[in-house]
Amino acid sequence: MKYFSILICILQLLQKYNTEEIRLVDLEPNDAQNLIDKQDQTLNYAPKIDSDVPAVRYLGQESHNVLEDIYLAKQYHGQDGLGGYLYGYQVPDIAKNEQKKPSGDLKGSYNYVNGAGQEIKVEYWDNGNGFHQVDNVPQILPAQVDDSPEVKIAKEAFLKRWHEEAERNSHPVKSPYNEDGQYASGPLSIKSQREDKTQSPQFSQESTNQHKVENSAHAYDNEGKYVPQDNEESTGPPLGFFYAFDYPVGIITQDRGRALSAEKGAELRGVYERNKQRFERQLQERKAVEGSSNQYLVH
Repeated sequence: MKYFSILICILQLLQKYNTEEIRLVDLEPNDAQNLIDKQDQTLNYAPKIDSDVPAVRYLGQESHNVLEDIYLAKQYHGQDGLGGYLYGYQVPDIAKNEQKKPSGDLKGSYNYVNGAGQEIKVEYWDNGNGFHQVDNVPQILPAQVDDSPEVKIAKEAFLKRWHEEAERNSHPVKSPYNEDGQYASGPLSIKSQREDKTQSPQFSQESTNQHKVENSAHAYDNEGKYVPQDNEESTGPPLGFFYAFDYPVGIITQDRGRALSAEKGAELRGVYERNKQRFERQLQERKAVEGSSNQYLVH
C-alpha cells in the first residue's frame, strides 16, 4: 500500500505539467523534415517539478527510505529518410542536440555542469570544411620546459604540415559524384566498364557472353542500375520517423536509513528464494514432459 501511494503521488505531480509523447513512423520525408524543423532546440536542463518526494531505493545492496527531487526529462529523435536527422535530450545537468541536413551539413551543441560546479558550453559544426568546435572548457597548459634541438625541429615540421593541411581543408571539396550518383572520374560505372572492355582488342566474344551472365546474375540493366530480383523484397520509397517523450528522473536529496529491518529483509529474501526454486522446478518438469529447450516459455 505504501508503494502504491508513492506511485499515485508521483503521477499526480506529473499531471501538473505538459507531459508529451509523440511516436510517428512511416512519415513522408517532407512531413518528417517539417517536424524536425519545428522542434525547439534550446538547450534547457530538465526542470524540477517538485521536491522531497518519498521513495524506496537500493543504495548498494540495501533498500533505503529516501527523499527525491523529481525532474521532467525529455528526449527526441527524428529522421527524414534522406540522410537528415535530429536528436537531443534534456536531463537535470546535461542538455544536448545535434542536427544533420540531407546535404551533409552538421551542427550540434551541449551544456553540462562539471564536477567543480562550472557550466560547460560546447558548440560544434561541420559544413564541408572539416570539424569545428568552440567551447569554454578550462585550458590546462603544461609546464613550460626548454625543448631540445631535436624536439624543436620536430615541432616546426609538424606545425608546417599542420598549416598546409589547414589551408587545403579551408577550400570546399567538390563532390566526386555526378548527377547520376556515379563517380565523375576514377572508378567507372558498370556500363562504362563494359564499354571500356568491348573496345579492348583482347576482349573476345567468349568474354562478352561471360560478362552478360555475370551482369544478369547481379541484376544490372544497360544503364548500370541495380534491378531487384523477383525473390527480393522491395524496400519502397524512403520514409522517416519522429518521436519525443518526457519522463520523470529522481535525484536523492536525503537518505532516511534502511527501509526494512534485518529480520524482515531476511524473511523477504527467504520468500524470494522459495518462489525461485519452485519456478525452476516447474520449468524442469515441463521440460521433461514436453521436451522443450531450456528457455523461458512465453504464452
